[in-house]
Amino acid sequence: MDKITTEELDNLETEELVSRMDEALSSPYWSRMGNKILKLNVCSLYESATVKKFDPVFQRKVAYKSFGFLLQLQYSELSSSANFFRLPEKDENGAKQIYWAARNQWTIVSSRMAFEYFMHLTYMLGSGSDFKSGKSAIKKFKNWLKERENPYSYFTISAARAMQFDRSKRSPEVHATTKLVRRILLMTASDIDNDVFQLINILKNQWQFILDIAHQREPNGWVSCGNVDDDKEWYGIWESKDYDAISKKIDEVFVNYEN
Repeated sequence: MDKITTEELDNLETEELVSRMDEALSSPYWSRMGNKILKLNVCSLYESATVKKFDPVFQRKVAYKSFGFLLQLQYSELSSSANFFRLPEKDENGAKQIYWAARNQWTIVSSRMAFEYFMHLTYMLGSGSDFKSGKSAIKKFKNWLKERENPYSYFTISAARAMQFDRSKRSPEVHATTKLVRRILLMTASDIDNDVFQLINILKNQWQFILDIAHQREPNGWVSCGNVDDDKEWYGIWESKDYDAISKKIDEVFVNYEN
């Protein structure tokens, strides 16, 4: 992919822009370096019936938001699979703890950044307008999910889990109350903590369902968000298309995950 100027980038037709985005996402360099690459692309969403009905300016906004979301997923994938040098066993303990703490912190913050893109993108697709969150992005997103006949209410469980993740994991990291400082001193920062990867793993598996809804298809299946029984109950209600029951359950789900 050749280097271009800002003016050249802005002057690209949207189809050309989308092609350039996908070229960046699919670079064979990552595979040659031994990194995982997520086989996701902007074009698959850009060509959907939902996006095609938008005006050209908004289509371009959706393309950029899609690219931002997929990039954020790829950032997390690369950081989780990165290979770092190893010190001699007798020298590595302190460095190992700091390294793992840094990677865990990045995964936590990056996951929340990815969810921000996810909220913006799905809201844009479902409403045809920009997502302007004000004080509480997740609260606004929740209220939008409750709108009648909103197919993106499918993502309620994911949004609720993101809120829980935000409070338990992300907030301590960005408000100087991180638990990782003590874990470094306890020499436990390198212990496996699957909770750190919970949100990003949920989001990495949502792209196909975003495509399904944007292409006006019924999503086939769901991504488990931690509690299989809760997941089954929610998706059963969602599939019933009983919008009063859906709205009531959305409130209940968010209350449960707030606690």
